[in-house]
Amino acid sequence: MELMSFALAYFTAKRLSLLTVFLCSRPEELSALFRDAQRHGMRISVADWARLPALEPYGPHREGMLLDVTCPEAPRVLEKASATRAFNLRHTWILLHNAPFNASLMEATLGSTIVLPDADVAWAANDTLLDVYRIKHDQPLITMPLGDDAARVSLPAAPTRRRDLNNVYLRSSTIITQPQFFKGWDDLTVRQIDTFPKLTWPLMHLLADDLHFRYNLIQVDLYGENRNGSFDGLAGQLQRQEIEVGITSMFLRADRMKVLHFCSETVELRGAFMFRQPSKSSVSNVFLLPFSRGVWIATALTLGLAAATLALLARRRHLRAVDVSLEQLSIGETVIFTIGTVCQQGFHIVPELASARLVMFCALMTALFAFTAYSAKIVAILQTPSDAIRTIDDLTNSPMTMGVQETTYKRVYFAESTQPATQRLYRRKLLPLGDRAYLSVVDGVAALRTGLFAFQVEEPSGYDIISKTFTEREKCGLMQIQAFKMPMVAVPIRKHSGYKELFATRLRWQRETGLMDRTRRIWLASKPRCDANSGGFVSVGIIDILPALHVRYCLRVSDKGIMANVASKRTATATRVHACSTIDMLPALHARYCQS
Repeated sequence: MELMSFALAYFTAKRLSLLTVFLCSRPEELSALFRDAQRHGMRISVADWARLPALEPYGPHREGMLLDVTCPEAPRVLEKASATRAFNLRHTWILLHNAPFNASLMEATLGSTIVLPDADVAWAANDTLLDVYRIKHDQPLITMPLGDDAARVSLPAAPTRRRDLNNVYLRSSTIITQPQFFKGWDDLTVRQIDTFPKLTWPLMHLLADDLHFRYNLIQVDLYGENRNGSFDGLAGQLQRQEIEVGITSMFLRADRMKVLHFCSETVELRGAFMFRQPSKSSVSNVFLLPFSRGVWIATALTLGLAAATLALLARRRHLRAVDVSLEQLSIGETVIFTIGTVCQQGFHIVPELASARLVMFCALMTALFAFTAYSAKIVAILQTPSDAIRTIDDLTNSPMTMGVQETTYKRVYFAESTQPATQRLYRRKLLPLGDRAYLSVVDGVAALRTGLFAFQVEEPSGYDIISKTFTEREKCGLMQIQAFKMPMVAVPIRKHSGYKELFATRLRWQRETGLMDRTRRIWLASKPRCDANSGGFVSVGIIDILPALHVRYCLRVSDKGIMANVASKRTATATRVHACSTIDMLPALHARYCQS
């Protein structure tokens, strides 16, 4: 029972509370084992040799497994554990041989057993305790003495202890989707093409140098899509167990996790609809935006008060006796004066009366300051993008055309999205376009630069092209809205691979030490910096001055009608013609204001 007590102490040092035993001992020996396990705070389950329990490779809890290799049914247990990949990090095994250590016997017992580097298996003899594993299924056993203190000290996990894979070759595969553009793994000129393989390549080669193994590499051109449960591309190779690991990063998807596993996340990828916010003139009348409603009312009241004051002064007979020019200030002329003041025009009447001059001076100064502020604000508005599009629904209801980056998942995540707004956008904007909606990154960003175009793109790929082609001012006007959240990307590995935990541990070390972040900064472009103080000119198009052209057109039509009326009657003076054409502008202005 000394060896049994040592095994219980070993499992206790591993902090295991559940133990499954495969023993052919007498009942009294089993009773003593139960009592000892109870003192160690451990629950024991005695396996039935006739009906062996299921040995699942993954589960919610770690378990201890105790097997007496001298029992007649022990080879069945070893065979089942190998077939189900139960020799892994979840199960801590002790293979008992209550005799002095015999290397030939151990080799014969474990001859065809698959005990890969993630296995936590110890061979316990009377005189030694050995850590046992294979680098590869066709490689010989590797043993390492654990020492006498293994039952008292918590040993590091198996993947931490095994850092040398002895230059073994592992079958692997990588992806090059567009070989015609491939110029090497260090080529940064086309970062937007095959970004994930290029980003993962240095990480996986650093992993190989760290663990001393090599890749037997093949190349494919597809990540792999699910076709009735069977995958093609790299995912299909992992599903058929043709390779051990993929030298790339793939999206963590539920359908893929049924046929393969992932050993470590590499980067978080974001995708969004990028677009240039439309100008304010395309969504509103810029000629009405400079002033608030209160300023418009105050200015109108001031100028209206000036017109009324001039008309009142012109009605006083004693004042007209002093200044004969007041006789020309009819109500129509005061209205003309007010409109001419707004338009920064002079007036043909210059009264001699000081009060009338003071009224005209105040009106002209008010119009001057208002016009200066108005013009400056117009210039600022023409250079400022609007904030009309803020949500997915705004994007759906906008006049913008749309495109999607040409990728493997181009239709999948839109179709699988549970957001109603995203589904509406997909059905109304993208689905009617068919294949024309899917563009390369270069073509999509080029269309994005022209305006009134939204492009769904992986942010690093889009930022790379934008930083090379957009001006500083165009970068500042760039907006983005996320339609759906992309899953993490991770390194794929064969399901139940014996290297999963080992690779995950060392890739996690790369992330913690900053090596992974350094590679990410090299291959994934950051958002271009917006230099708001950069120079440049803003082009003004027809759409920016369309309201003014509309008013001008209405005035020209009105002028033609009045001139025809004057020619027929021949009773109006030139001054009266000017008055009629100016007054005629008011209905057009009023109609335009109400329409806006």
